[in-house]
Amino acid sequence: MTIKWEALLQVFGATLLVTLLVVTLFVLGIRALSGDKKVPAYASFAGCVAVVLYGLSLIVF
Repeated sequence: MTIKWEALLQVFGATLLVTLLVVTLFVLGIRALSGDKKVPAYASFAGCVAVVLYGLSLIVF
């Protein structure tokens, strides 16, 4: 049994980038809500939901 290190590194990199994206979008949404900017906040939260749903669709289908 051999380990495909390149594939493992790609999965790690993709996971790291998507995690940073979701956290950044969520923080921007919270920050926008605290400043009474509802439309950008909801857009940020919708982006978080879209990324999570896309990830779930990759797992399920």
